[in-house]
Amino acid sequence: MPRVADNAPAPLTDVLDRLRRCDWVDLTHAFAPGIPHYHAFPDEEREVVFHFDEGVGSGGTGFLAHRYSHIGQWGTHVDPPAHFARGGRTLDELPVTDMLLPLVVVDVRELVDADVDHAVTRADLEAHEQRHGEIPTGAFVALRTGWGKRWPDGEAMANRDSEGTAHYPGWSVDALRFLVEQRGVTAVGHDTTDTDPGAVVSGGSAPAETYILGADKWQIELLAGLDQVPSTGALVLATWPKPREGSGFPARVVALVDRALAGRSGP
Repeated sequence: MPRVADNAPAPLTDVLDRLRRCDWVDLTHAFAPGIPHYHAFPDEEREVVFHFDEGVGSGGTGFLAHRYSHIGQWGTHVDPPAHFARGGRTLDELPVTDMLLPLVVVDVRELVDADVDHAVTRADLEAHEQRHGEIPTGAFVALRTGWGKRWPDGEAMANRDSEGTAHYPGWSVDALRFLVEQRGVTAVGHDTTDTDPGAVVSGGSAPAETYILGADKWQIELLAGLDQVPSTGALVLATWPKPREGSGFPARVVALVDRALAGRSGP
């Protein structure tokens, strides 16, 4: 066996060993018919196409297979720029190097407790940086509003008033512009159904989502488990299928948390 030089870089298996010693926090809701979703989207339909004990005579097929029919923006999902930006990058054009990023979690639960319609501002982000340090270039910035605890109650997540207007928090354009133009983030995410606050979406507009996707960034909506992740120091692994010219798809999202940081998920 050839001798490894003393100054040789550590093999990737050493990196994998360290990652396996981290806590792996699933940030993904399981999807199924009836889950919370944007009000204009149809519900999922699911059909058993082949079953172990059915079909091909009395002996059955020996395997199970489903047909899933749902919109791309279903459950915890990824939105590429093309979802809102005509000519923007589609899912198959997002590089795999974007799928593992530094994770920053901005906690605004106290602000949301005071105002469910809160739109996160640049000042909120600057307050986060005063406590946790500057948001690094290339980061994935996730917004922890606490809204994910309402899953899977669609009515609770929409939080509509007597006139049908939804009330839940979201991003402001000013905050997202700061992240894109001043911090150079790669992507953002949130635990709510939409990028914009519910009252804005109910009014028929989506300026924050229009901005972030128009800025050639991608996002993950309906994140779960953000209360189990520290504000800084973790990694996010976000993956999705590769439909050609795809405008969105359910994603699987995982936070990798050094156990020395475990429990440091406060504001």
